[in-house]
Amino acid sequence: MKFSTMSDSEIIADLCCRIKDARIEQRLSQIDLAERAGLGIATIKRAEMGGSVTLSTLICILRGLNRLHQLEGVLFDAEVRSFNAQISGDRQNAPLRIRKKAVTAAADGMEKPLSEKSADSTAVDWYISAAENNVIW
Repeated sequence: MKFSTMSDSEIIADLCCRIKDARIEQRLSQIDLAERAGLGIATIKRAEMGGSVTLSTLICILRGLNRLHQLEGVLFDAEVRSFNAQISGDRQNAPLRIRKKAVTAAADGMEKPLSEKSADSTAVDWYISAAENNVIW
């Protein structure tokens, strides 16, 4: 299934269906899953019907279904990058914090010299490139 082409509501509906299918496959009632997950029965019903649940609730449900390991697919890339950076001592792939600089000269009505303008455009290009290449889940 191609999640990138699905709307949010379609993804939620599919996730809810998968939770319900996993519960039924394991021959668990909603009450059994609620007990295993440490949640209330209403929360399980809401999750299976596509209602609003928190990430914490989703983790509890996955743990109750013994499917918590399926989150590794989501978290694996970040873990590998972090591990490789620790081994090589390379912090180049570490996520960068990007902040906008306050434009004080423009606010004061002063014109910047040409050398400062080119430096600013280079910095802006660097910020844009960093933002595009360091997307973190």
